[in-house]
Amino acid sequence: MKNIAYVVSILSFSFGLSAQNLTPRPGVILSSVPANMQEFSALQSQLSKTPEGAVGLLVLAIHLYGKDQTLGNQALVSSVLIKNRQKSNKPTAYQGEDLGNGDRFLVSQLEKYKMLANAYFKGAEPANSYTPIQPLTVETYTNPYSGEESSGTIKLFVGNKGASSFRPVTVSKESDGAWRVKEFSSLCVGMAPPK
Repeated sequence: MKNIAYVVSILSFSFGLSAQNLTPRPGVILSSVPANMQEFSALQSQLSKTPEGAVGLLVLAIHLYGKDQTLGNQALVSSVLIKNRQKSNKPTAYQGEDLGNGDRFLVSQLEKYKMLANAYFKGAEPANSYTPIQPLTVETYTNPYSGEESSGTIKLFVGNKGASSFRPVTVSKESDGAWRVKEFSSLCVGMAPPK
């Protein structure tokens, strides 16, 4: 019976990919979780060279936010486009900048959906209470409407097993050559509750 459930699960997942017309991108493997902003910044300098790396950093920032709101908030601020930040001296600001009001509202939704801290990592699903496999890995995909990486803006879809479809995130390349997140609202909405 377990084998039948596994086959049905694989077929459903494969059908979901083909129904959404998705093409996989290279996975982003996070061999360790940063303990502070210095470690996050070092990882960011490596991973932000690619669109999927920028998305992986955002997912990591959401994960950090679920464990330590201060560190996670700082990581979120540094993961979004510079033009999407605002000057601020609020407690949520990092290096004099904070998320814009729309993005700040999105982050507030993470309080409602605790499972989102892990839900976008490979292996996390409702059946295992969103426990990801190690090392933490973020899987992203494109579709025919994602745009071209060469244009400097592309939409990627983050794999997950807690929703009926993969979640879109738009990233853009900044003048410093780093990819950062432009739009991530779909990552902050609910998922199926853990079983």
